[in-house]
Amino acid sequence: MFPETTPSSTIITVSVCCVWLDARGINAPARKSKPAMSAARPPPIVKGQSPNHKDQTDGRGEMHMGGREILIGIFSILFLTSAGMLIFGDDVQQVAENNPIIGTDDPLVQGEGHDHKNASQHQFGTDNMELLDFNPLTTPGNAEVQVATTPDGGETYAYLAGWNDMHIVDVTDPTNTTVMGVYNDPNTQVLDVKYLAYGDREYIIQQNQLVDPGNSDPNIGEWNDPAQVTVTLIDVTDKTNPTWVDSWYDVDHPTGPHNLYTHMIDGEWYMFVANPEYDNCNAAIGEACGGVTIAHLNLAGSAARNLPGVPASGLGHTIVKVGEYEVAWETTMGGWIYIHDMTVQTWPGEDTNDPRFGRTFVYGSYWEAGLRIGDVTDVPHPVNSPESYTLHATTCRTGFGNPLMCRWRAPEVGLWMDFLDLDGDGQPDSGPTGNENGGRVSYIHYAEPFPTMVDLSHVGYSDEPVHLVTAAVETLSTSVGVGIMYLIDTTEYIMEDGQFKFQPKLIRDWEIPFAEDHCYGEDCEAHPNADEWLLFSPHNLDSAYFETDETTDQSHGGGWDGRLYVSHYHAGLWVVDIETLVSPSNPDDRIAVHEEATVAYYLPHGVDGTPLDSSFYDFGWVPFLWAVEHHDGITYASCISTGLYLVQLDVDVPYRL
Repeated sequence: MFPETTPSSTIITVSVCCVWLDARGINAPARKSKPAMSAARPPPIVKGQSPNHKDQTDGRGEMHMGGREILIGIFSILFLTSAGMLIFGDDVQQVAENNPIIGTDDPLVQGEGHDHKNASQHQFGTDNMELLDFNPLTTPGNAEVQVATTPDGGETYAYLAGWNDMHIVDVTDPTNTTVMGVYNDPNTQVLDVKYLAYGDREYIIQQNQLVDPGNSDPNIGEWNDPAQVTVTLIDVTDKTNPTWVDSWYDVDHPTGPHNLYTHMIDGEWYMFVANPEYDNCNAAIGEACGGVTIAHLNLAGSAARNLPGVPASGLGHTIVKVGEYEVAWETTMGGWIYIHDMTVQTWPGEDTNDPRFGRTFVYGSYWEAGLRIGDVTDVPHPVNSPESYTLHATTCRTGFGNPLMCRWRAPEVGLWMDFLDLDGDGQPDSGPTGNENGGRVSYIHYAEPFPTMVDLSHVGYSDEPVHLVTAAVETLSTSVGVGIMYLIDTTEYIMEDGQFKFQPKLIRDWEIPFAEDHCYGEDCEAHPNADEWLLFSPHNLDSAYFETDETTDQSHGGGWDGRLYVSHYHAGLWVVDIETLVSPSNPDDRIAVHEEATVAYYLPHGVDGTPLDSSFYDFGWVPFLWAVEHHDGITYASCISTGLYLVQLDVDVPYRL
């Protein structure tokens, strides 16, 4: 079920034929229910700048378009949409019939005459999504976003990783966001940030990975330079003065960390670091490329020496590596294998007879080794196992993380590699088995467990609580399609030699409903362009659970709704309904399922894209989303080339705290 807020007959007319300018001059799909807006507010002043400082924050005032430009924009959209209807008319019409909210506008525009960097050519979105604010920040090159409310509950901030910066943005008023502070790290590219609070202090963990040798500033350009490839702990209690506390360089992973996660285990914070190894893999000790570094954050033990506002006051004694989680080669199918990302969760089930009760697991995204589950419950712990902690902390520190000295390993307790078989040869599609297609179904890039066990008895799936994990791929170049997201049931387990093993099984997949009409990159016959790798690929996602009643439920009932908020690079933000994926109207028709489960989409388009000085992410496309995060009824979208967007789905409004 979808909210009956927009008649399907109005969608095409509204989103294709009309353009409006919001308070900041940002072009957006016309919304039939919104009154005219007031005059534009002045742009936020970044700390240390005068009101007349000229930087990208002034771009808002430059976006107002005259009547001629508006007419040109309307004509361009009409032309491109008409062309799409001529080529894919039957498919597009079928999408509209299966889900009237989506309509017939295919937002995945490509081909001759289309400029991926031109914001005016990307005014697409369903009528149930509203832009609340756009903040261009102080520099382009944005990546992961974390949103957190202060421990006292008074304010909310977004923390954004950037190429050389980490921005701290006050989003307490989601219609009037302000950059409060910037942490600059000129030597590397910052792609991930994670927030945590301990006592009265707030911290950000960020990774430094030299993604672009030759483009760092200063130009050091060496993968194995410790200054370039570290994990950094930053005190952000004072939002205007983020302060470096400690860093950790892992000699076992000279390529550097790519993603991070933080999780508290029995009262102590731990950091989990994905270290992809692209070339140098240590097969001699039976471990696949890269691994997950596990480090204790010694915030209590070193608090007396961590001086607020004093850089490096915790250096050498706050980040304490104690072990790793690795994947063994023999458990894979071969192919392209490395750890890309991971999330961590303490088992949410309440059945005390389940051997997983109270235990903590890492869910690793291991590319063509699929979804991997490791048990990190018994990690060396300063309170639970002080002798083991002292031993492993000492040996790991002495060897700078060397695997021959840093030997604690989290046991693997589950795996899933049953990718889709789209070529029908009886084997999962992948590099080793055929039909790789740029990783459309096999490059597992991001996996996340649902926040809680769910009751699916009302849709006839199971009478027992179900544990779900979502796993999405990242596709580089395709001959057809854009990239699959999987919904996996990880509830069942078996016992082998006294050890439980997860038995994951696929419930359903999802892909952008227009995906079959598209390809991109050098493998795309219709639009061969090697520079368009990653174009419409999924990247990261966030899952959200909502308790509902008869008046607020937007799906299949049962007292809850579940939605996935998915970032696709140039295809924008997509929202997917979980219950519909579990129990669709026509489960035998994959495309119909994808259409029915789609709740909304929105392509952020605040300003024209700015190409980055990067060997890998130099596209400058708008949108070019790295990540989205849902927090208290609002979705935050981090665009690599333009900035931070705050958008709201109409059915999320009741959950705004």
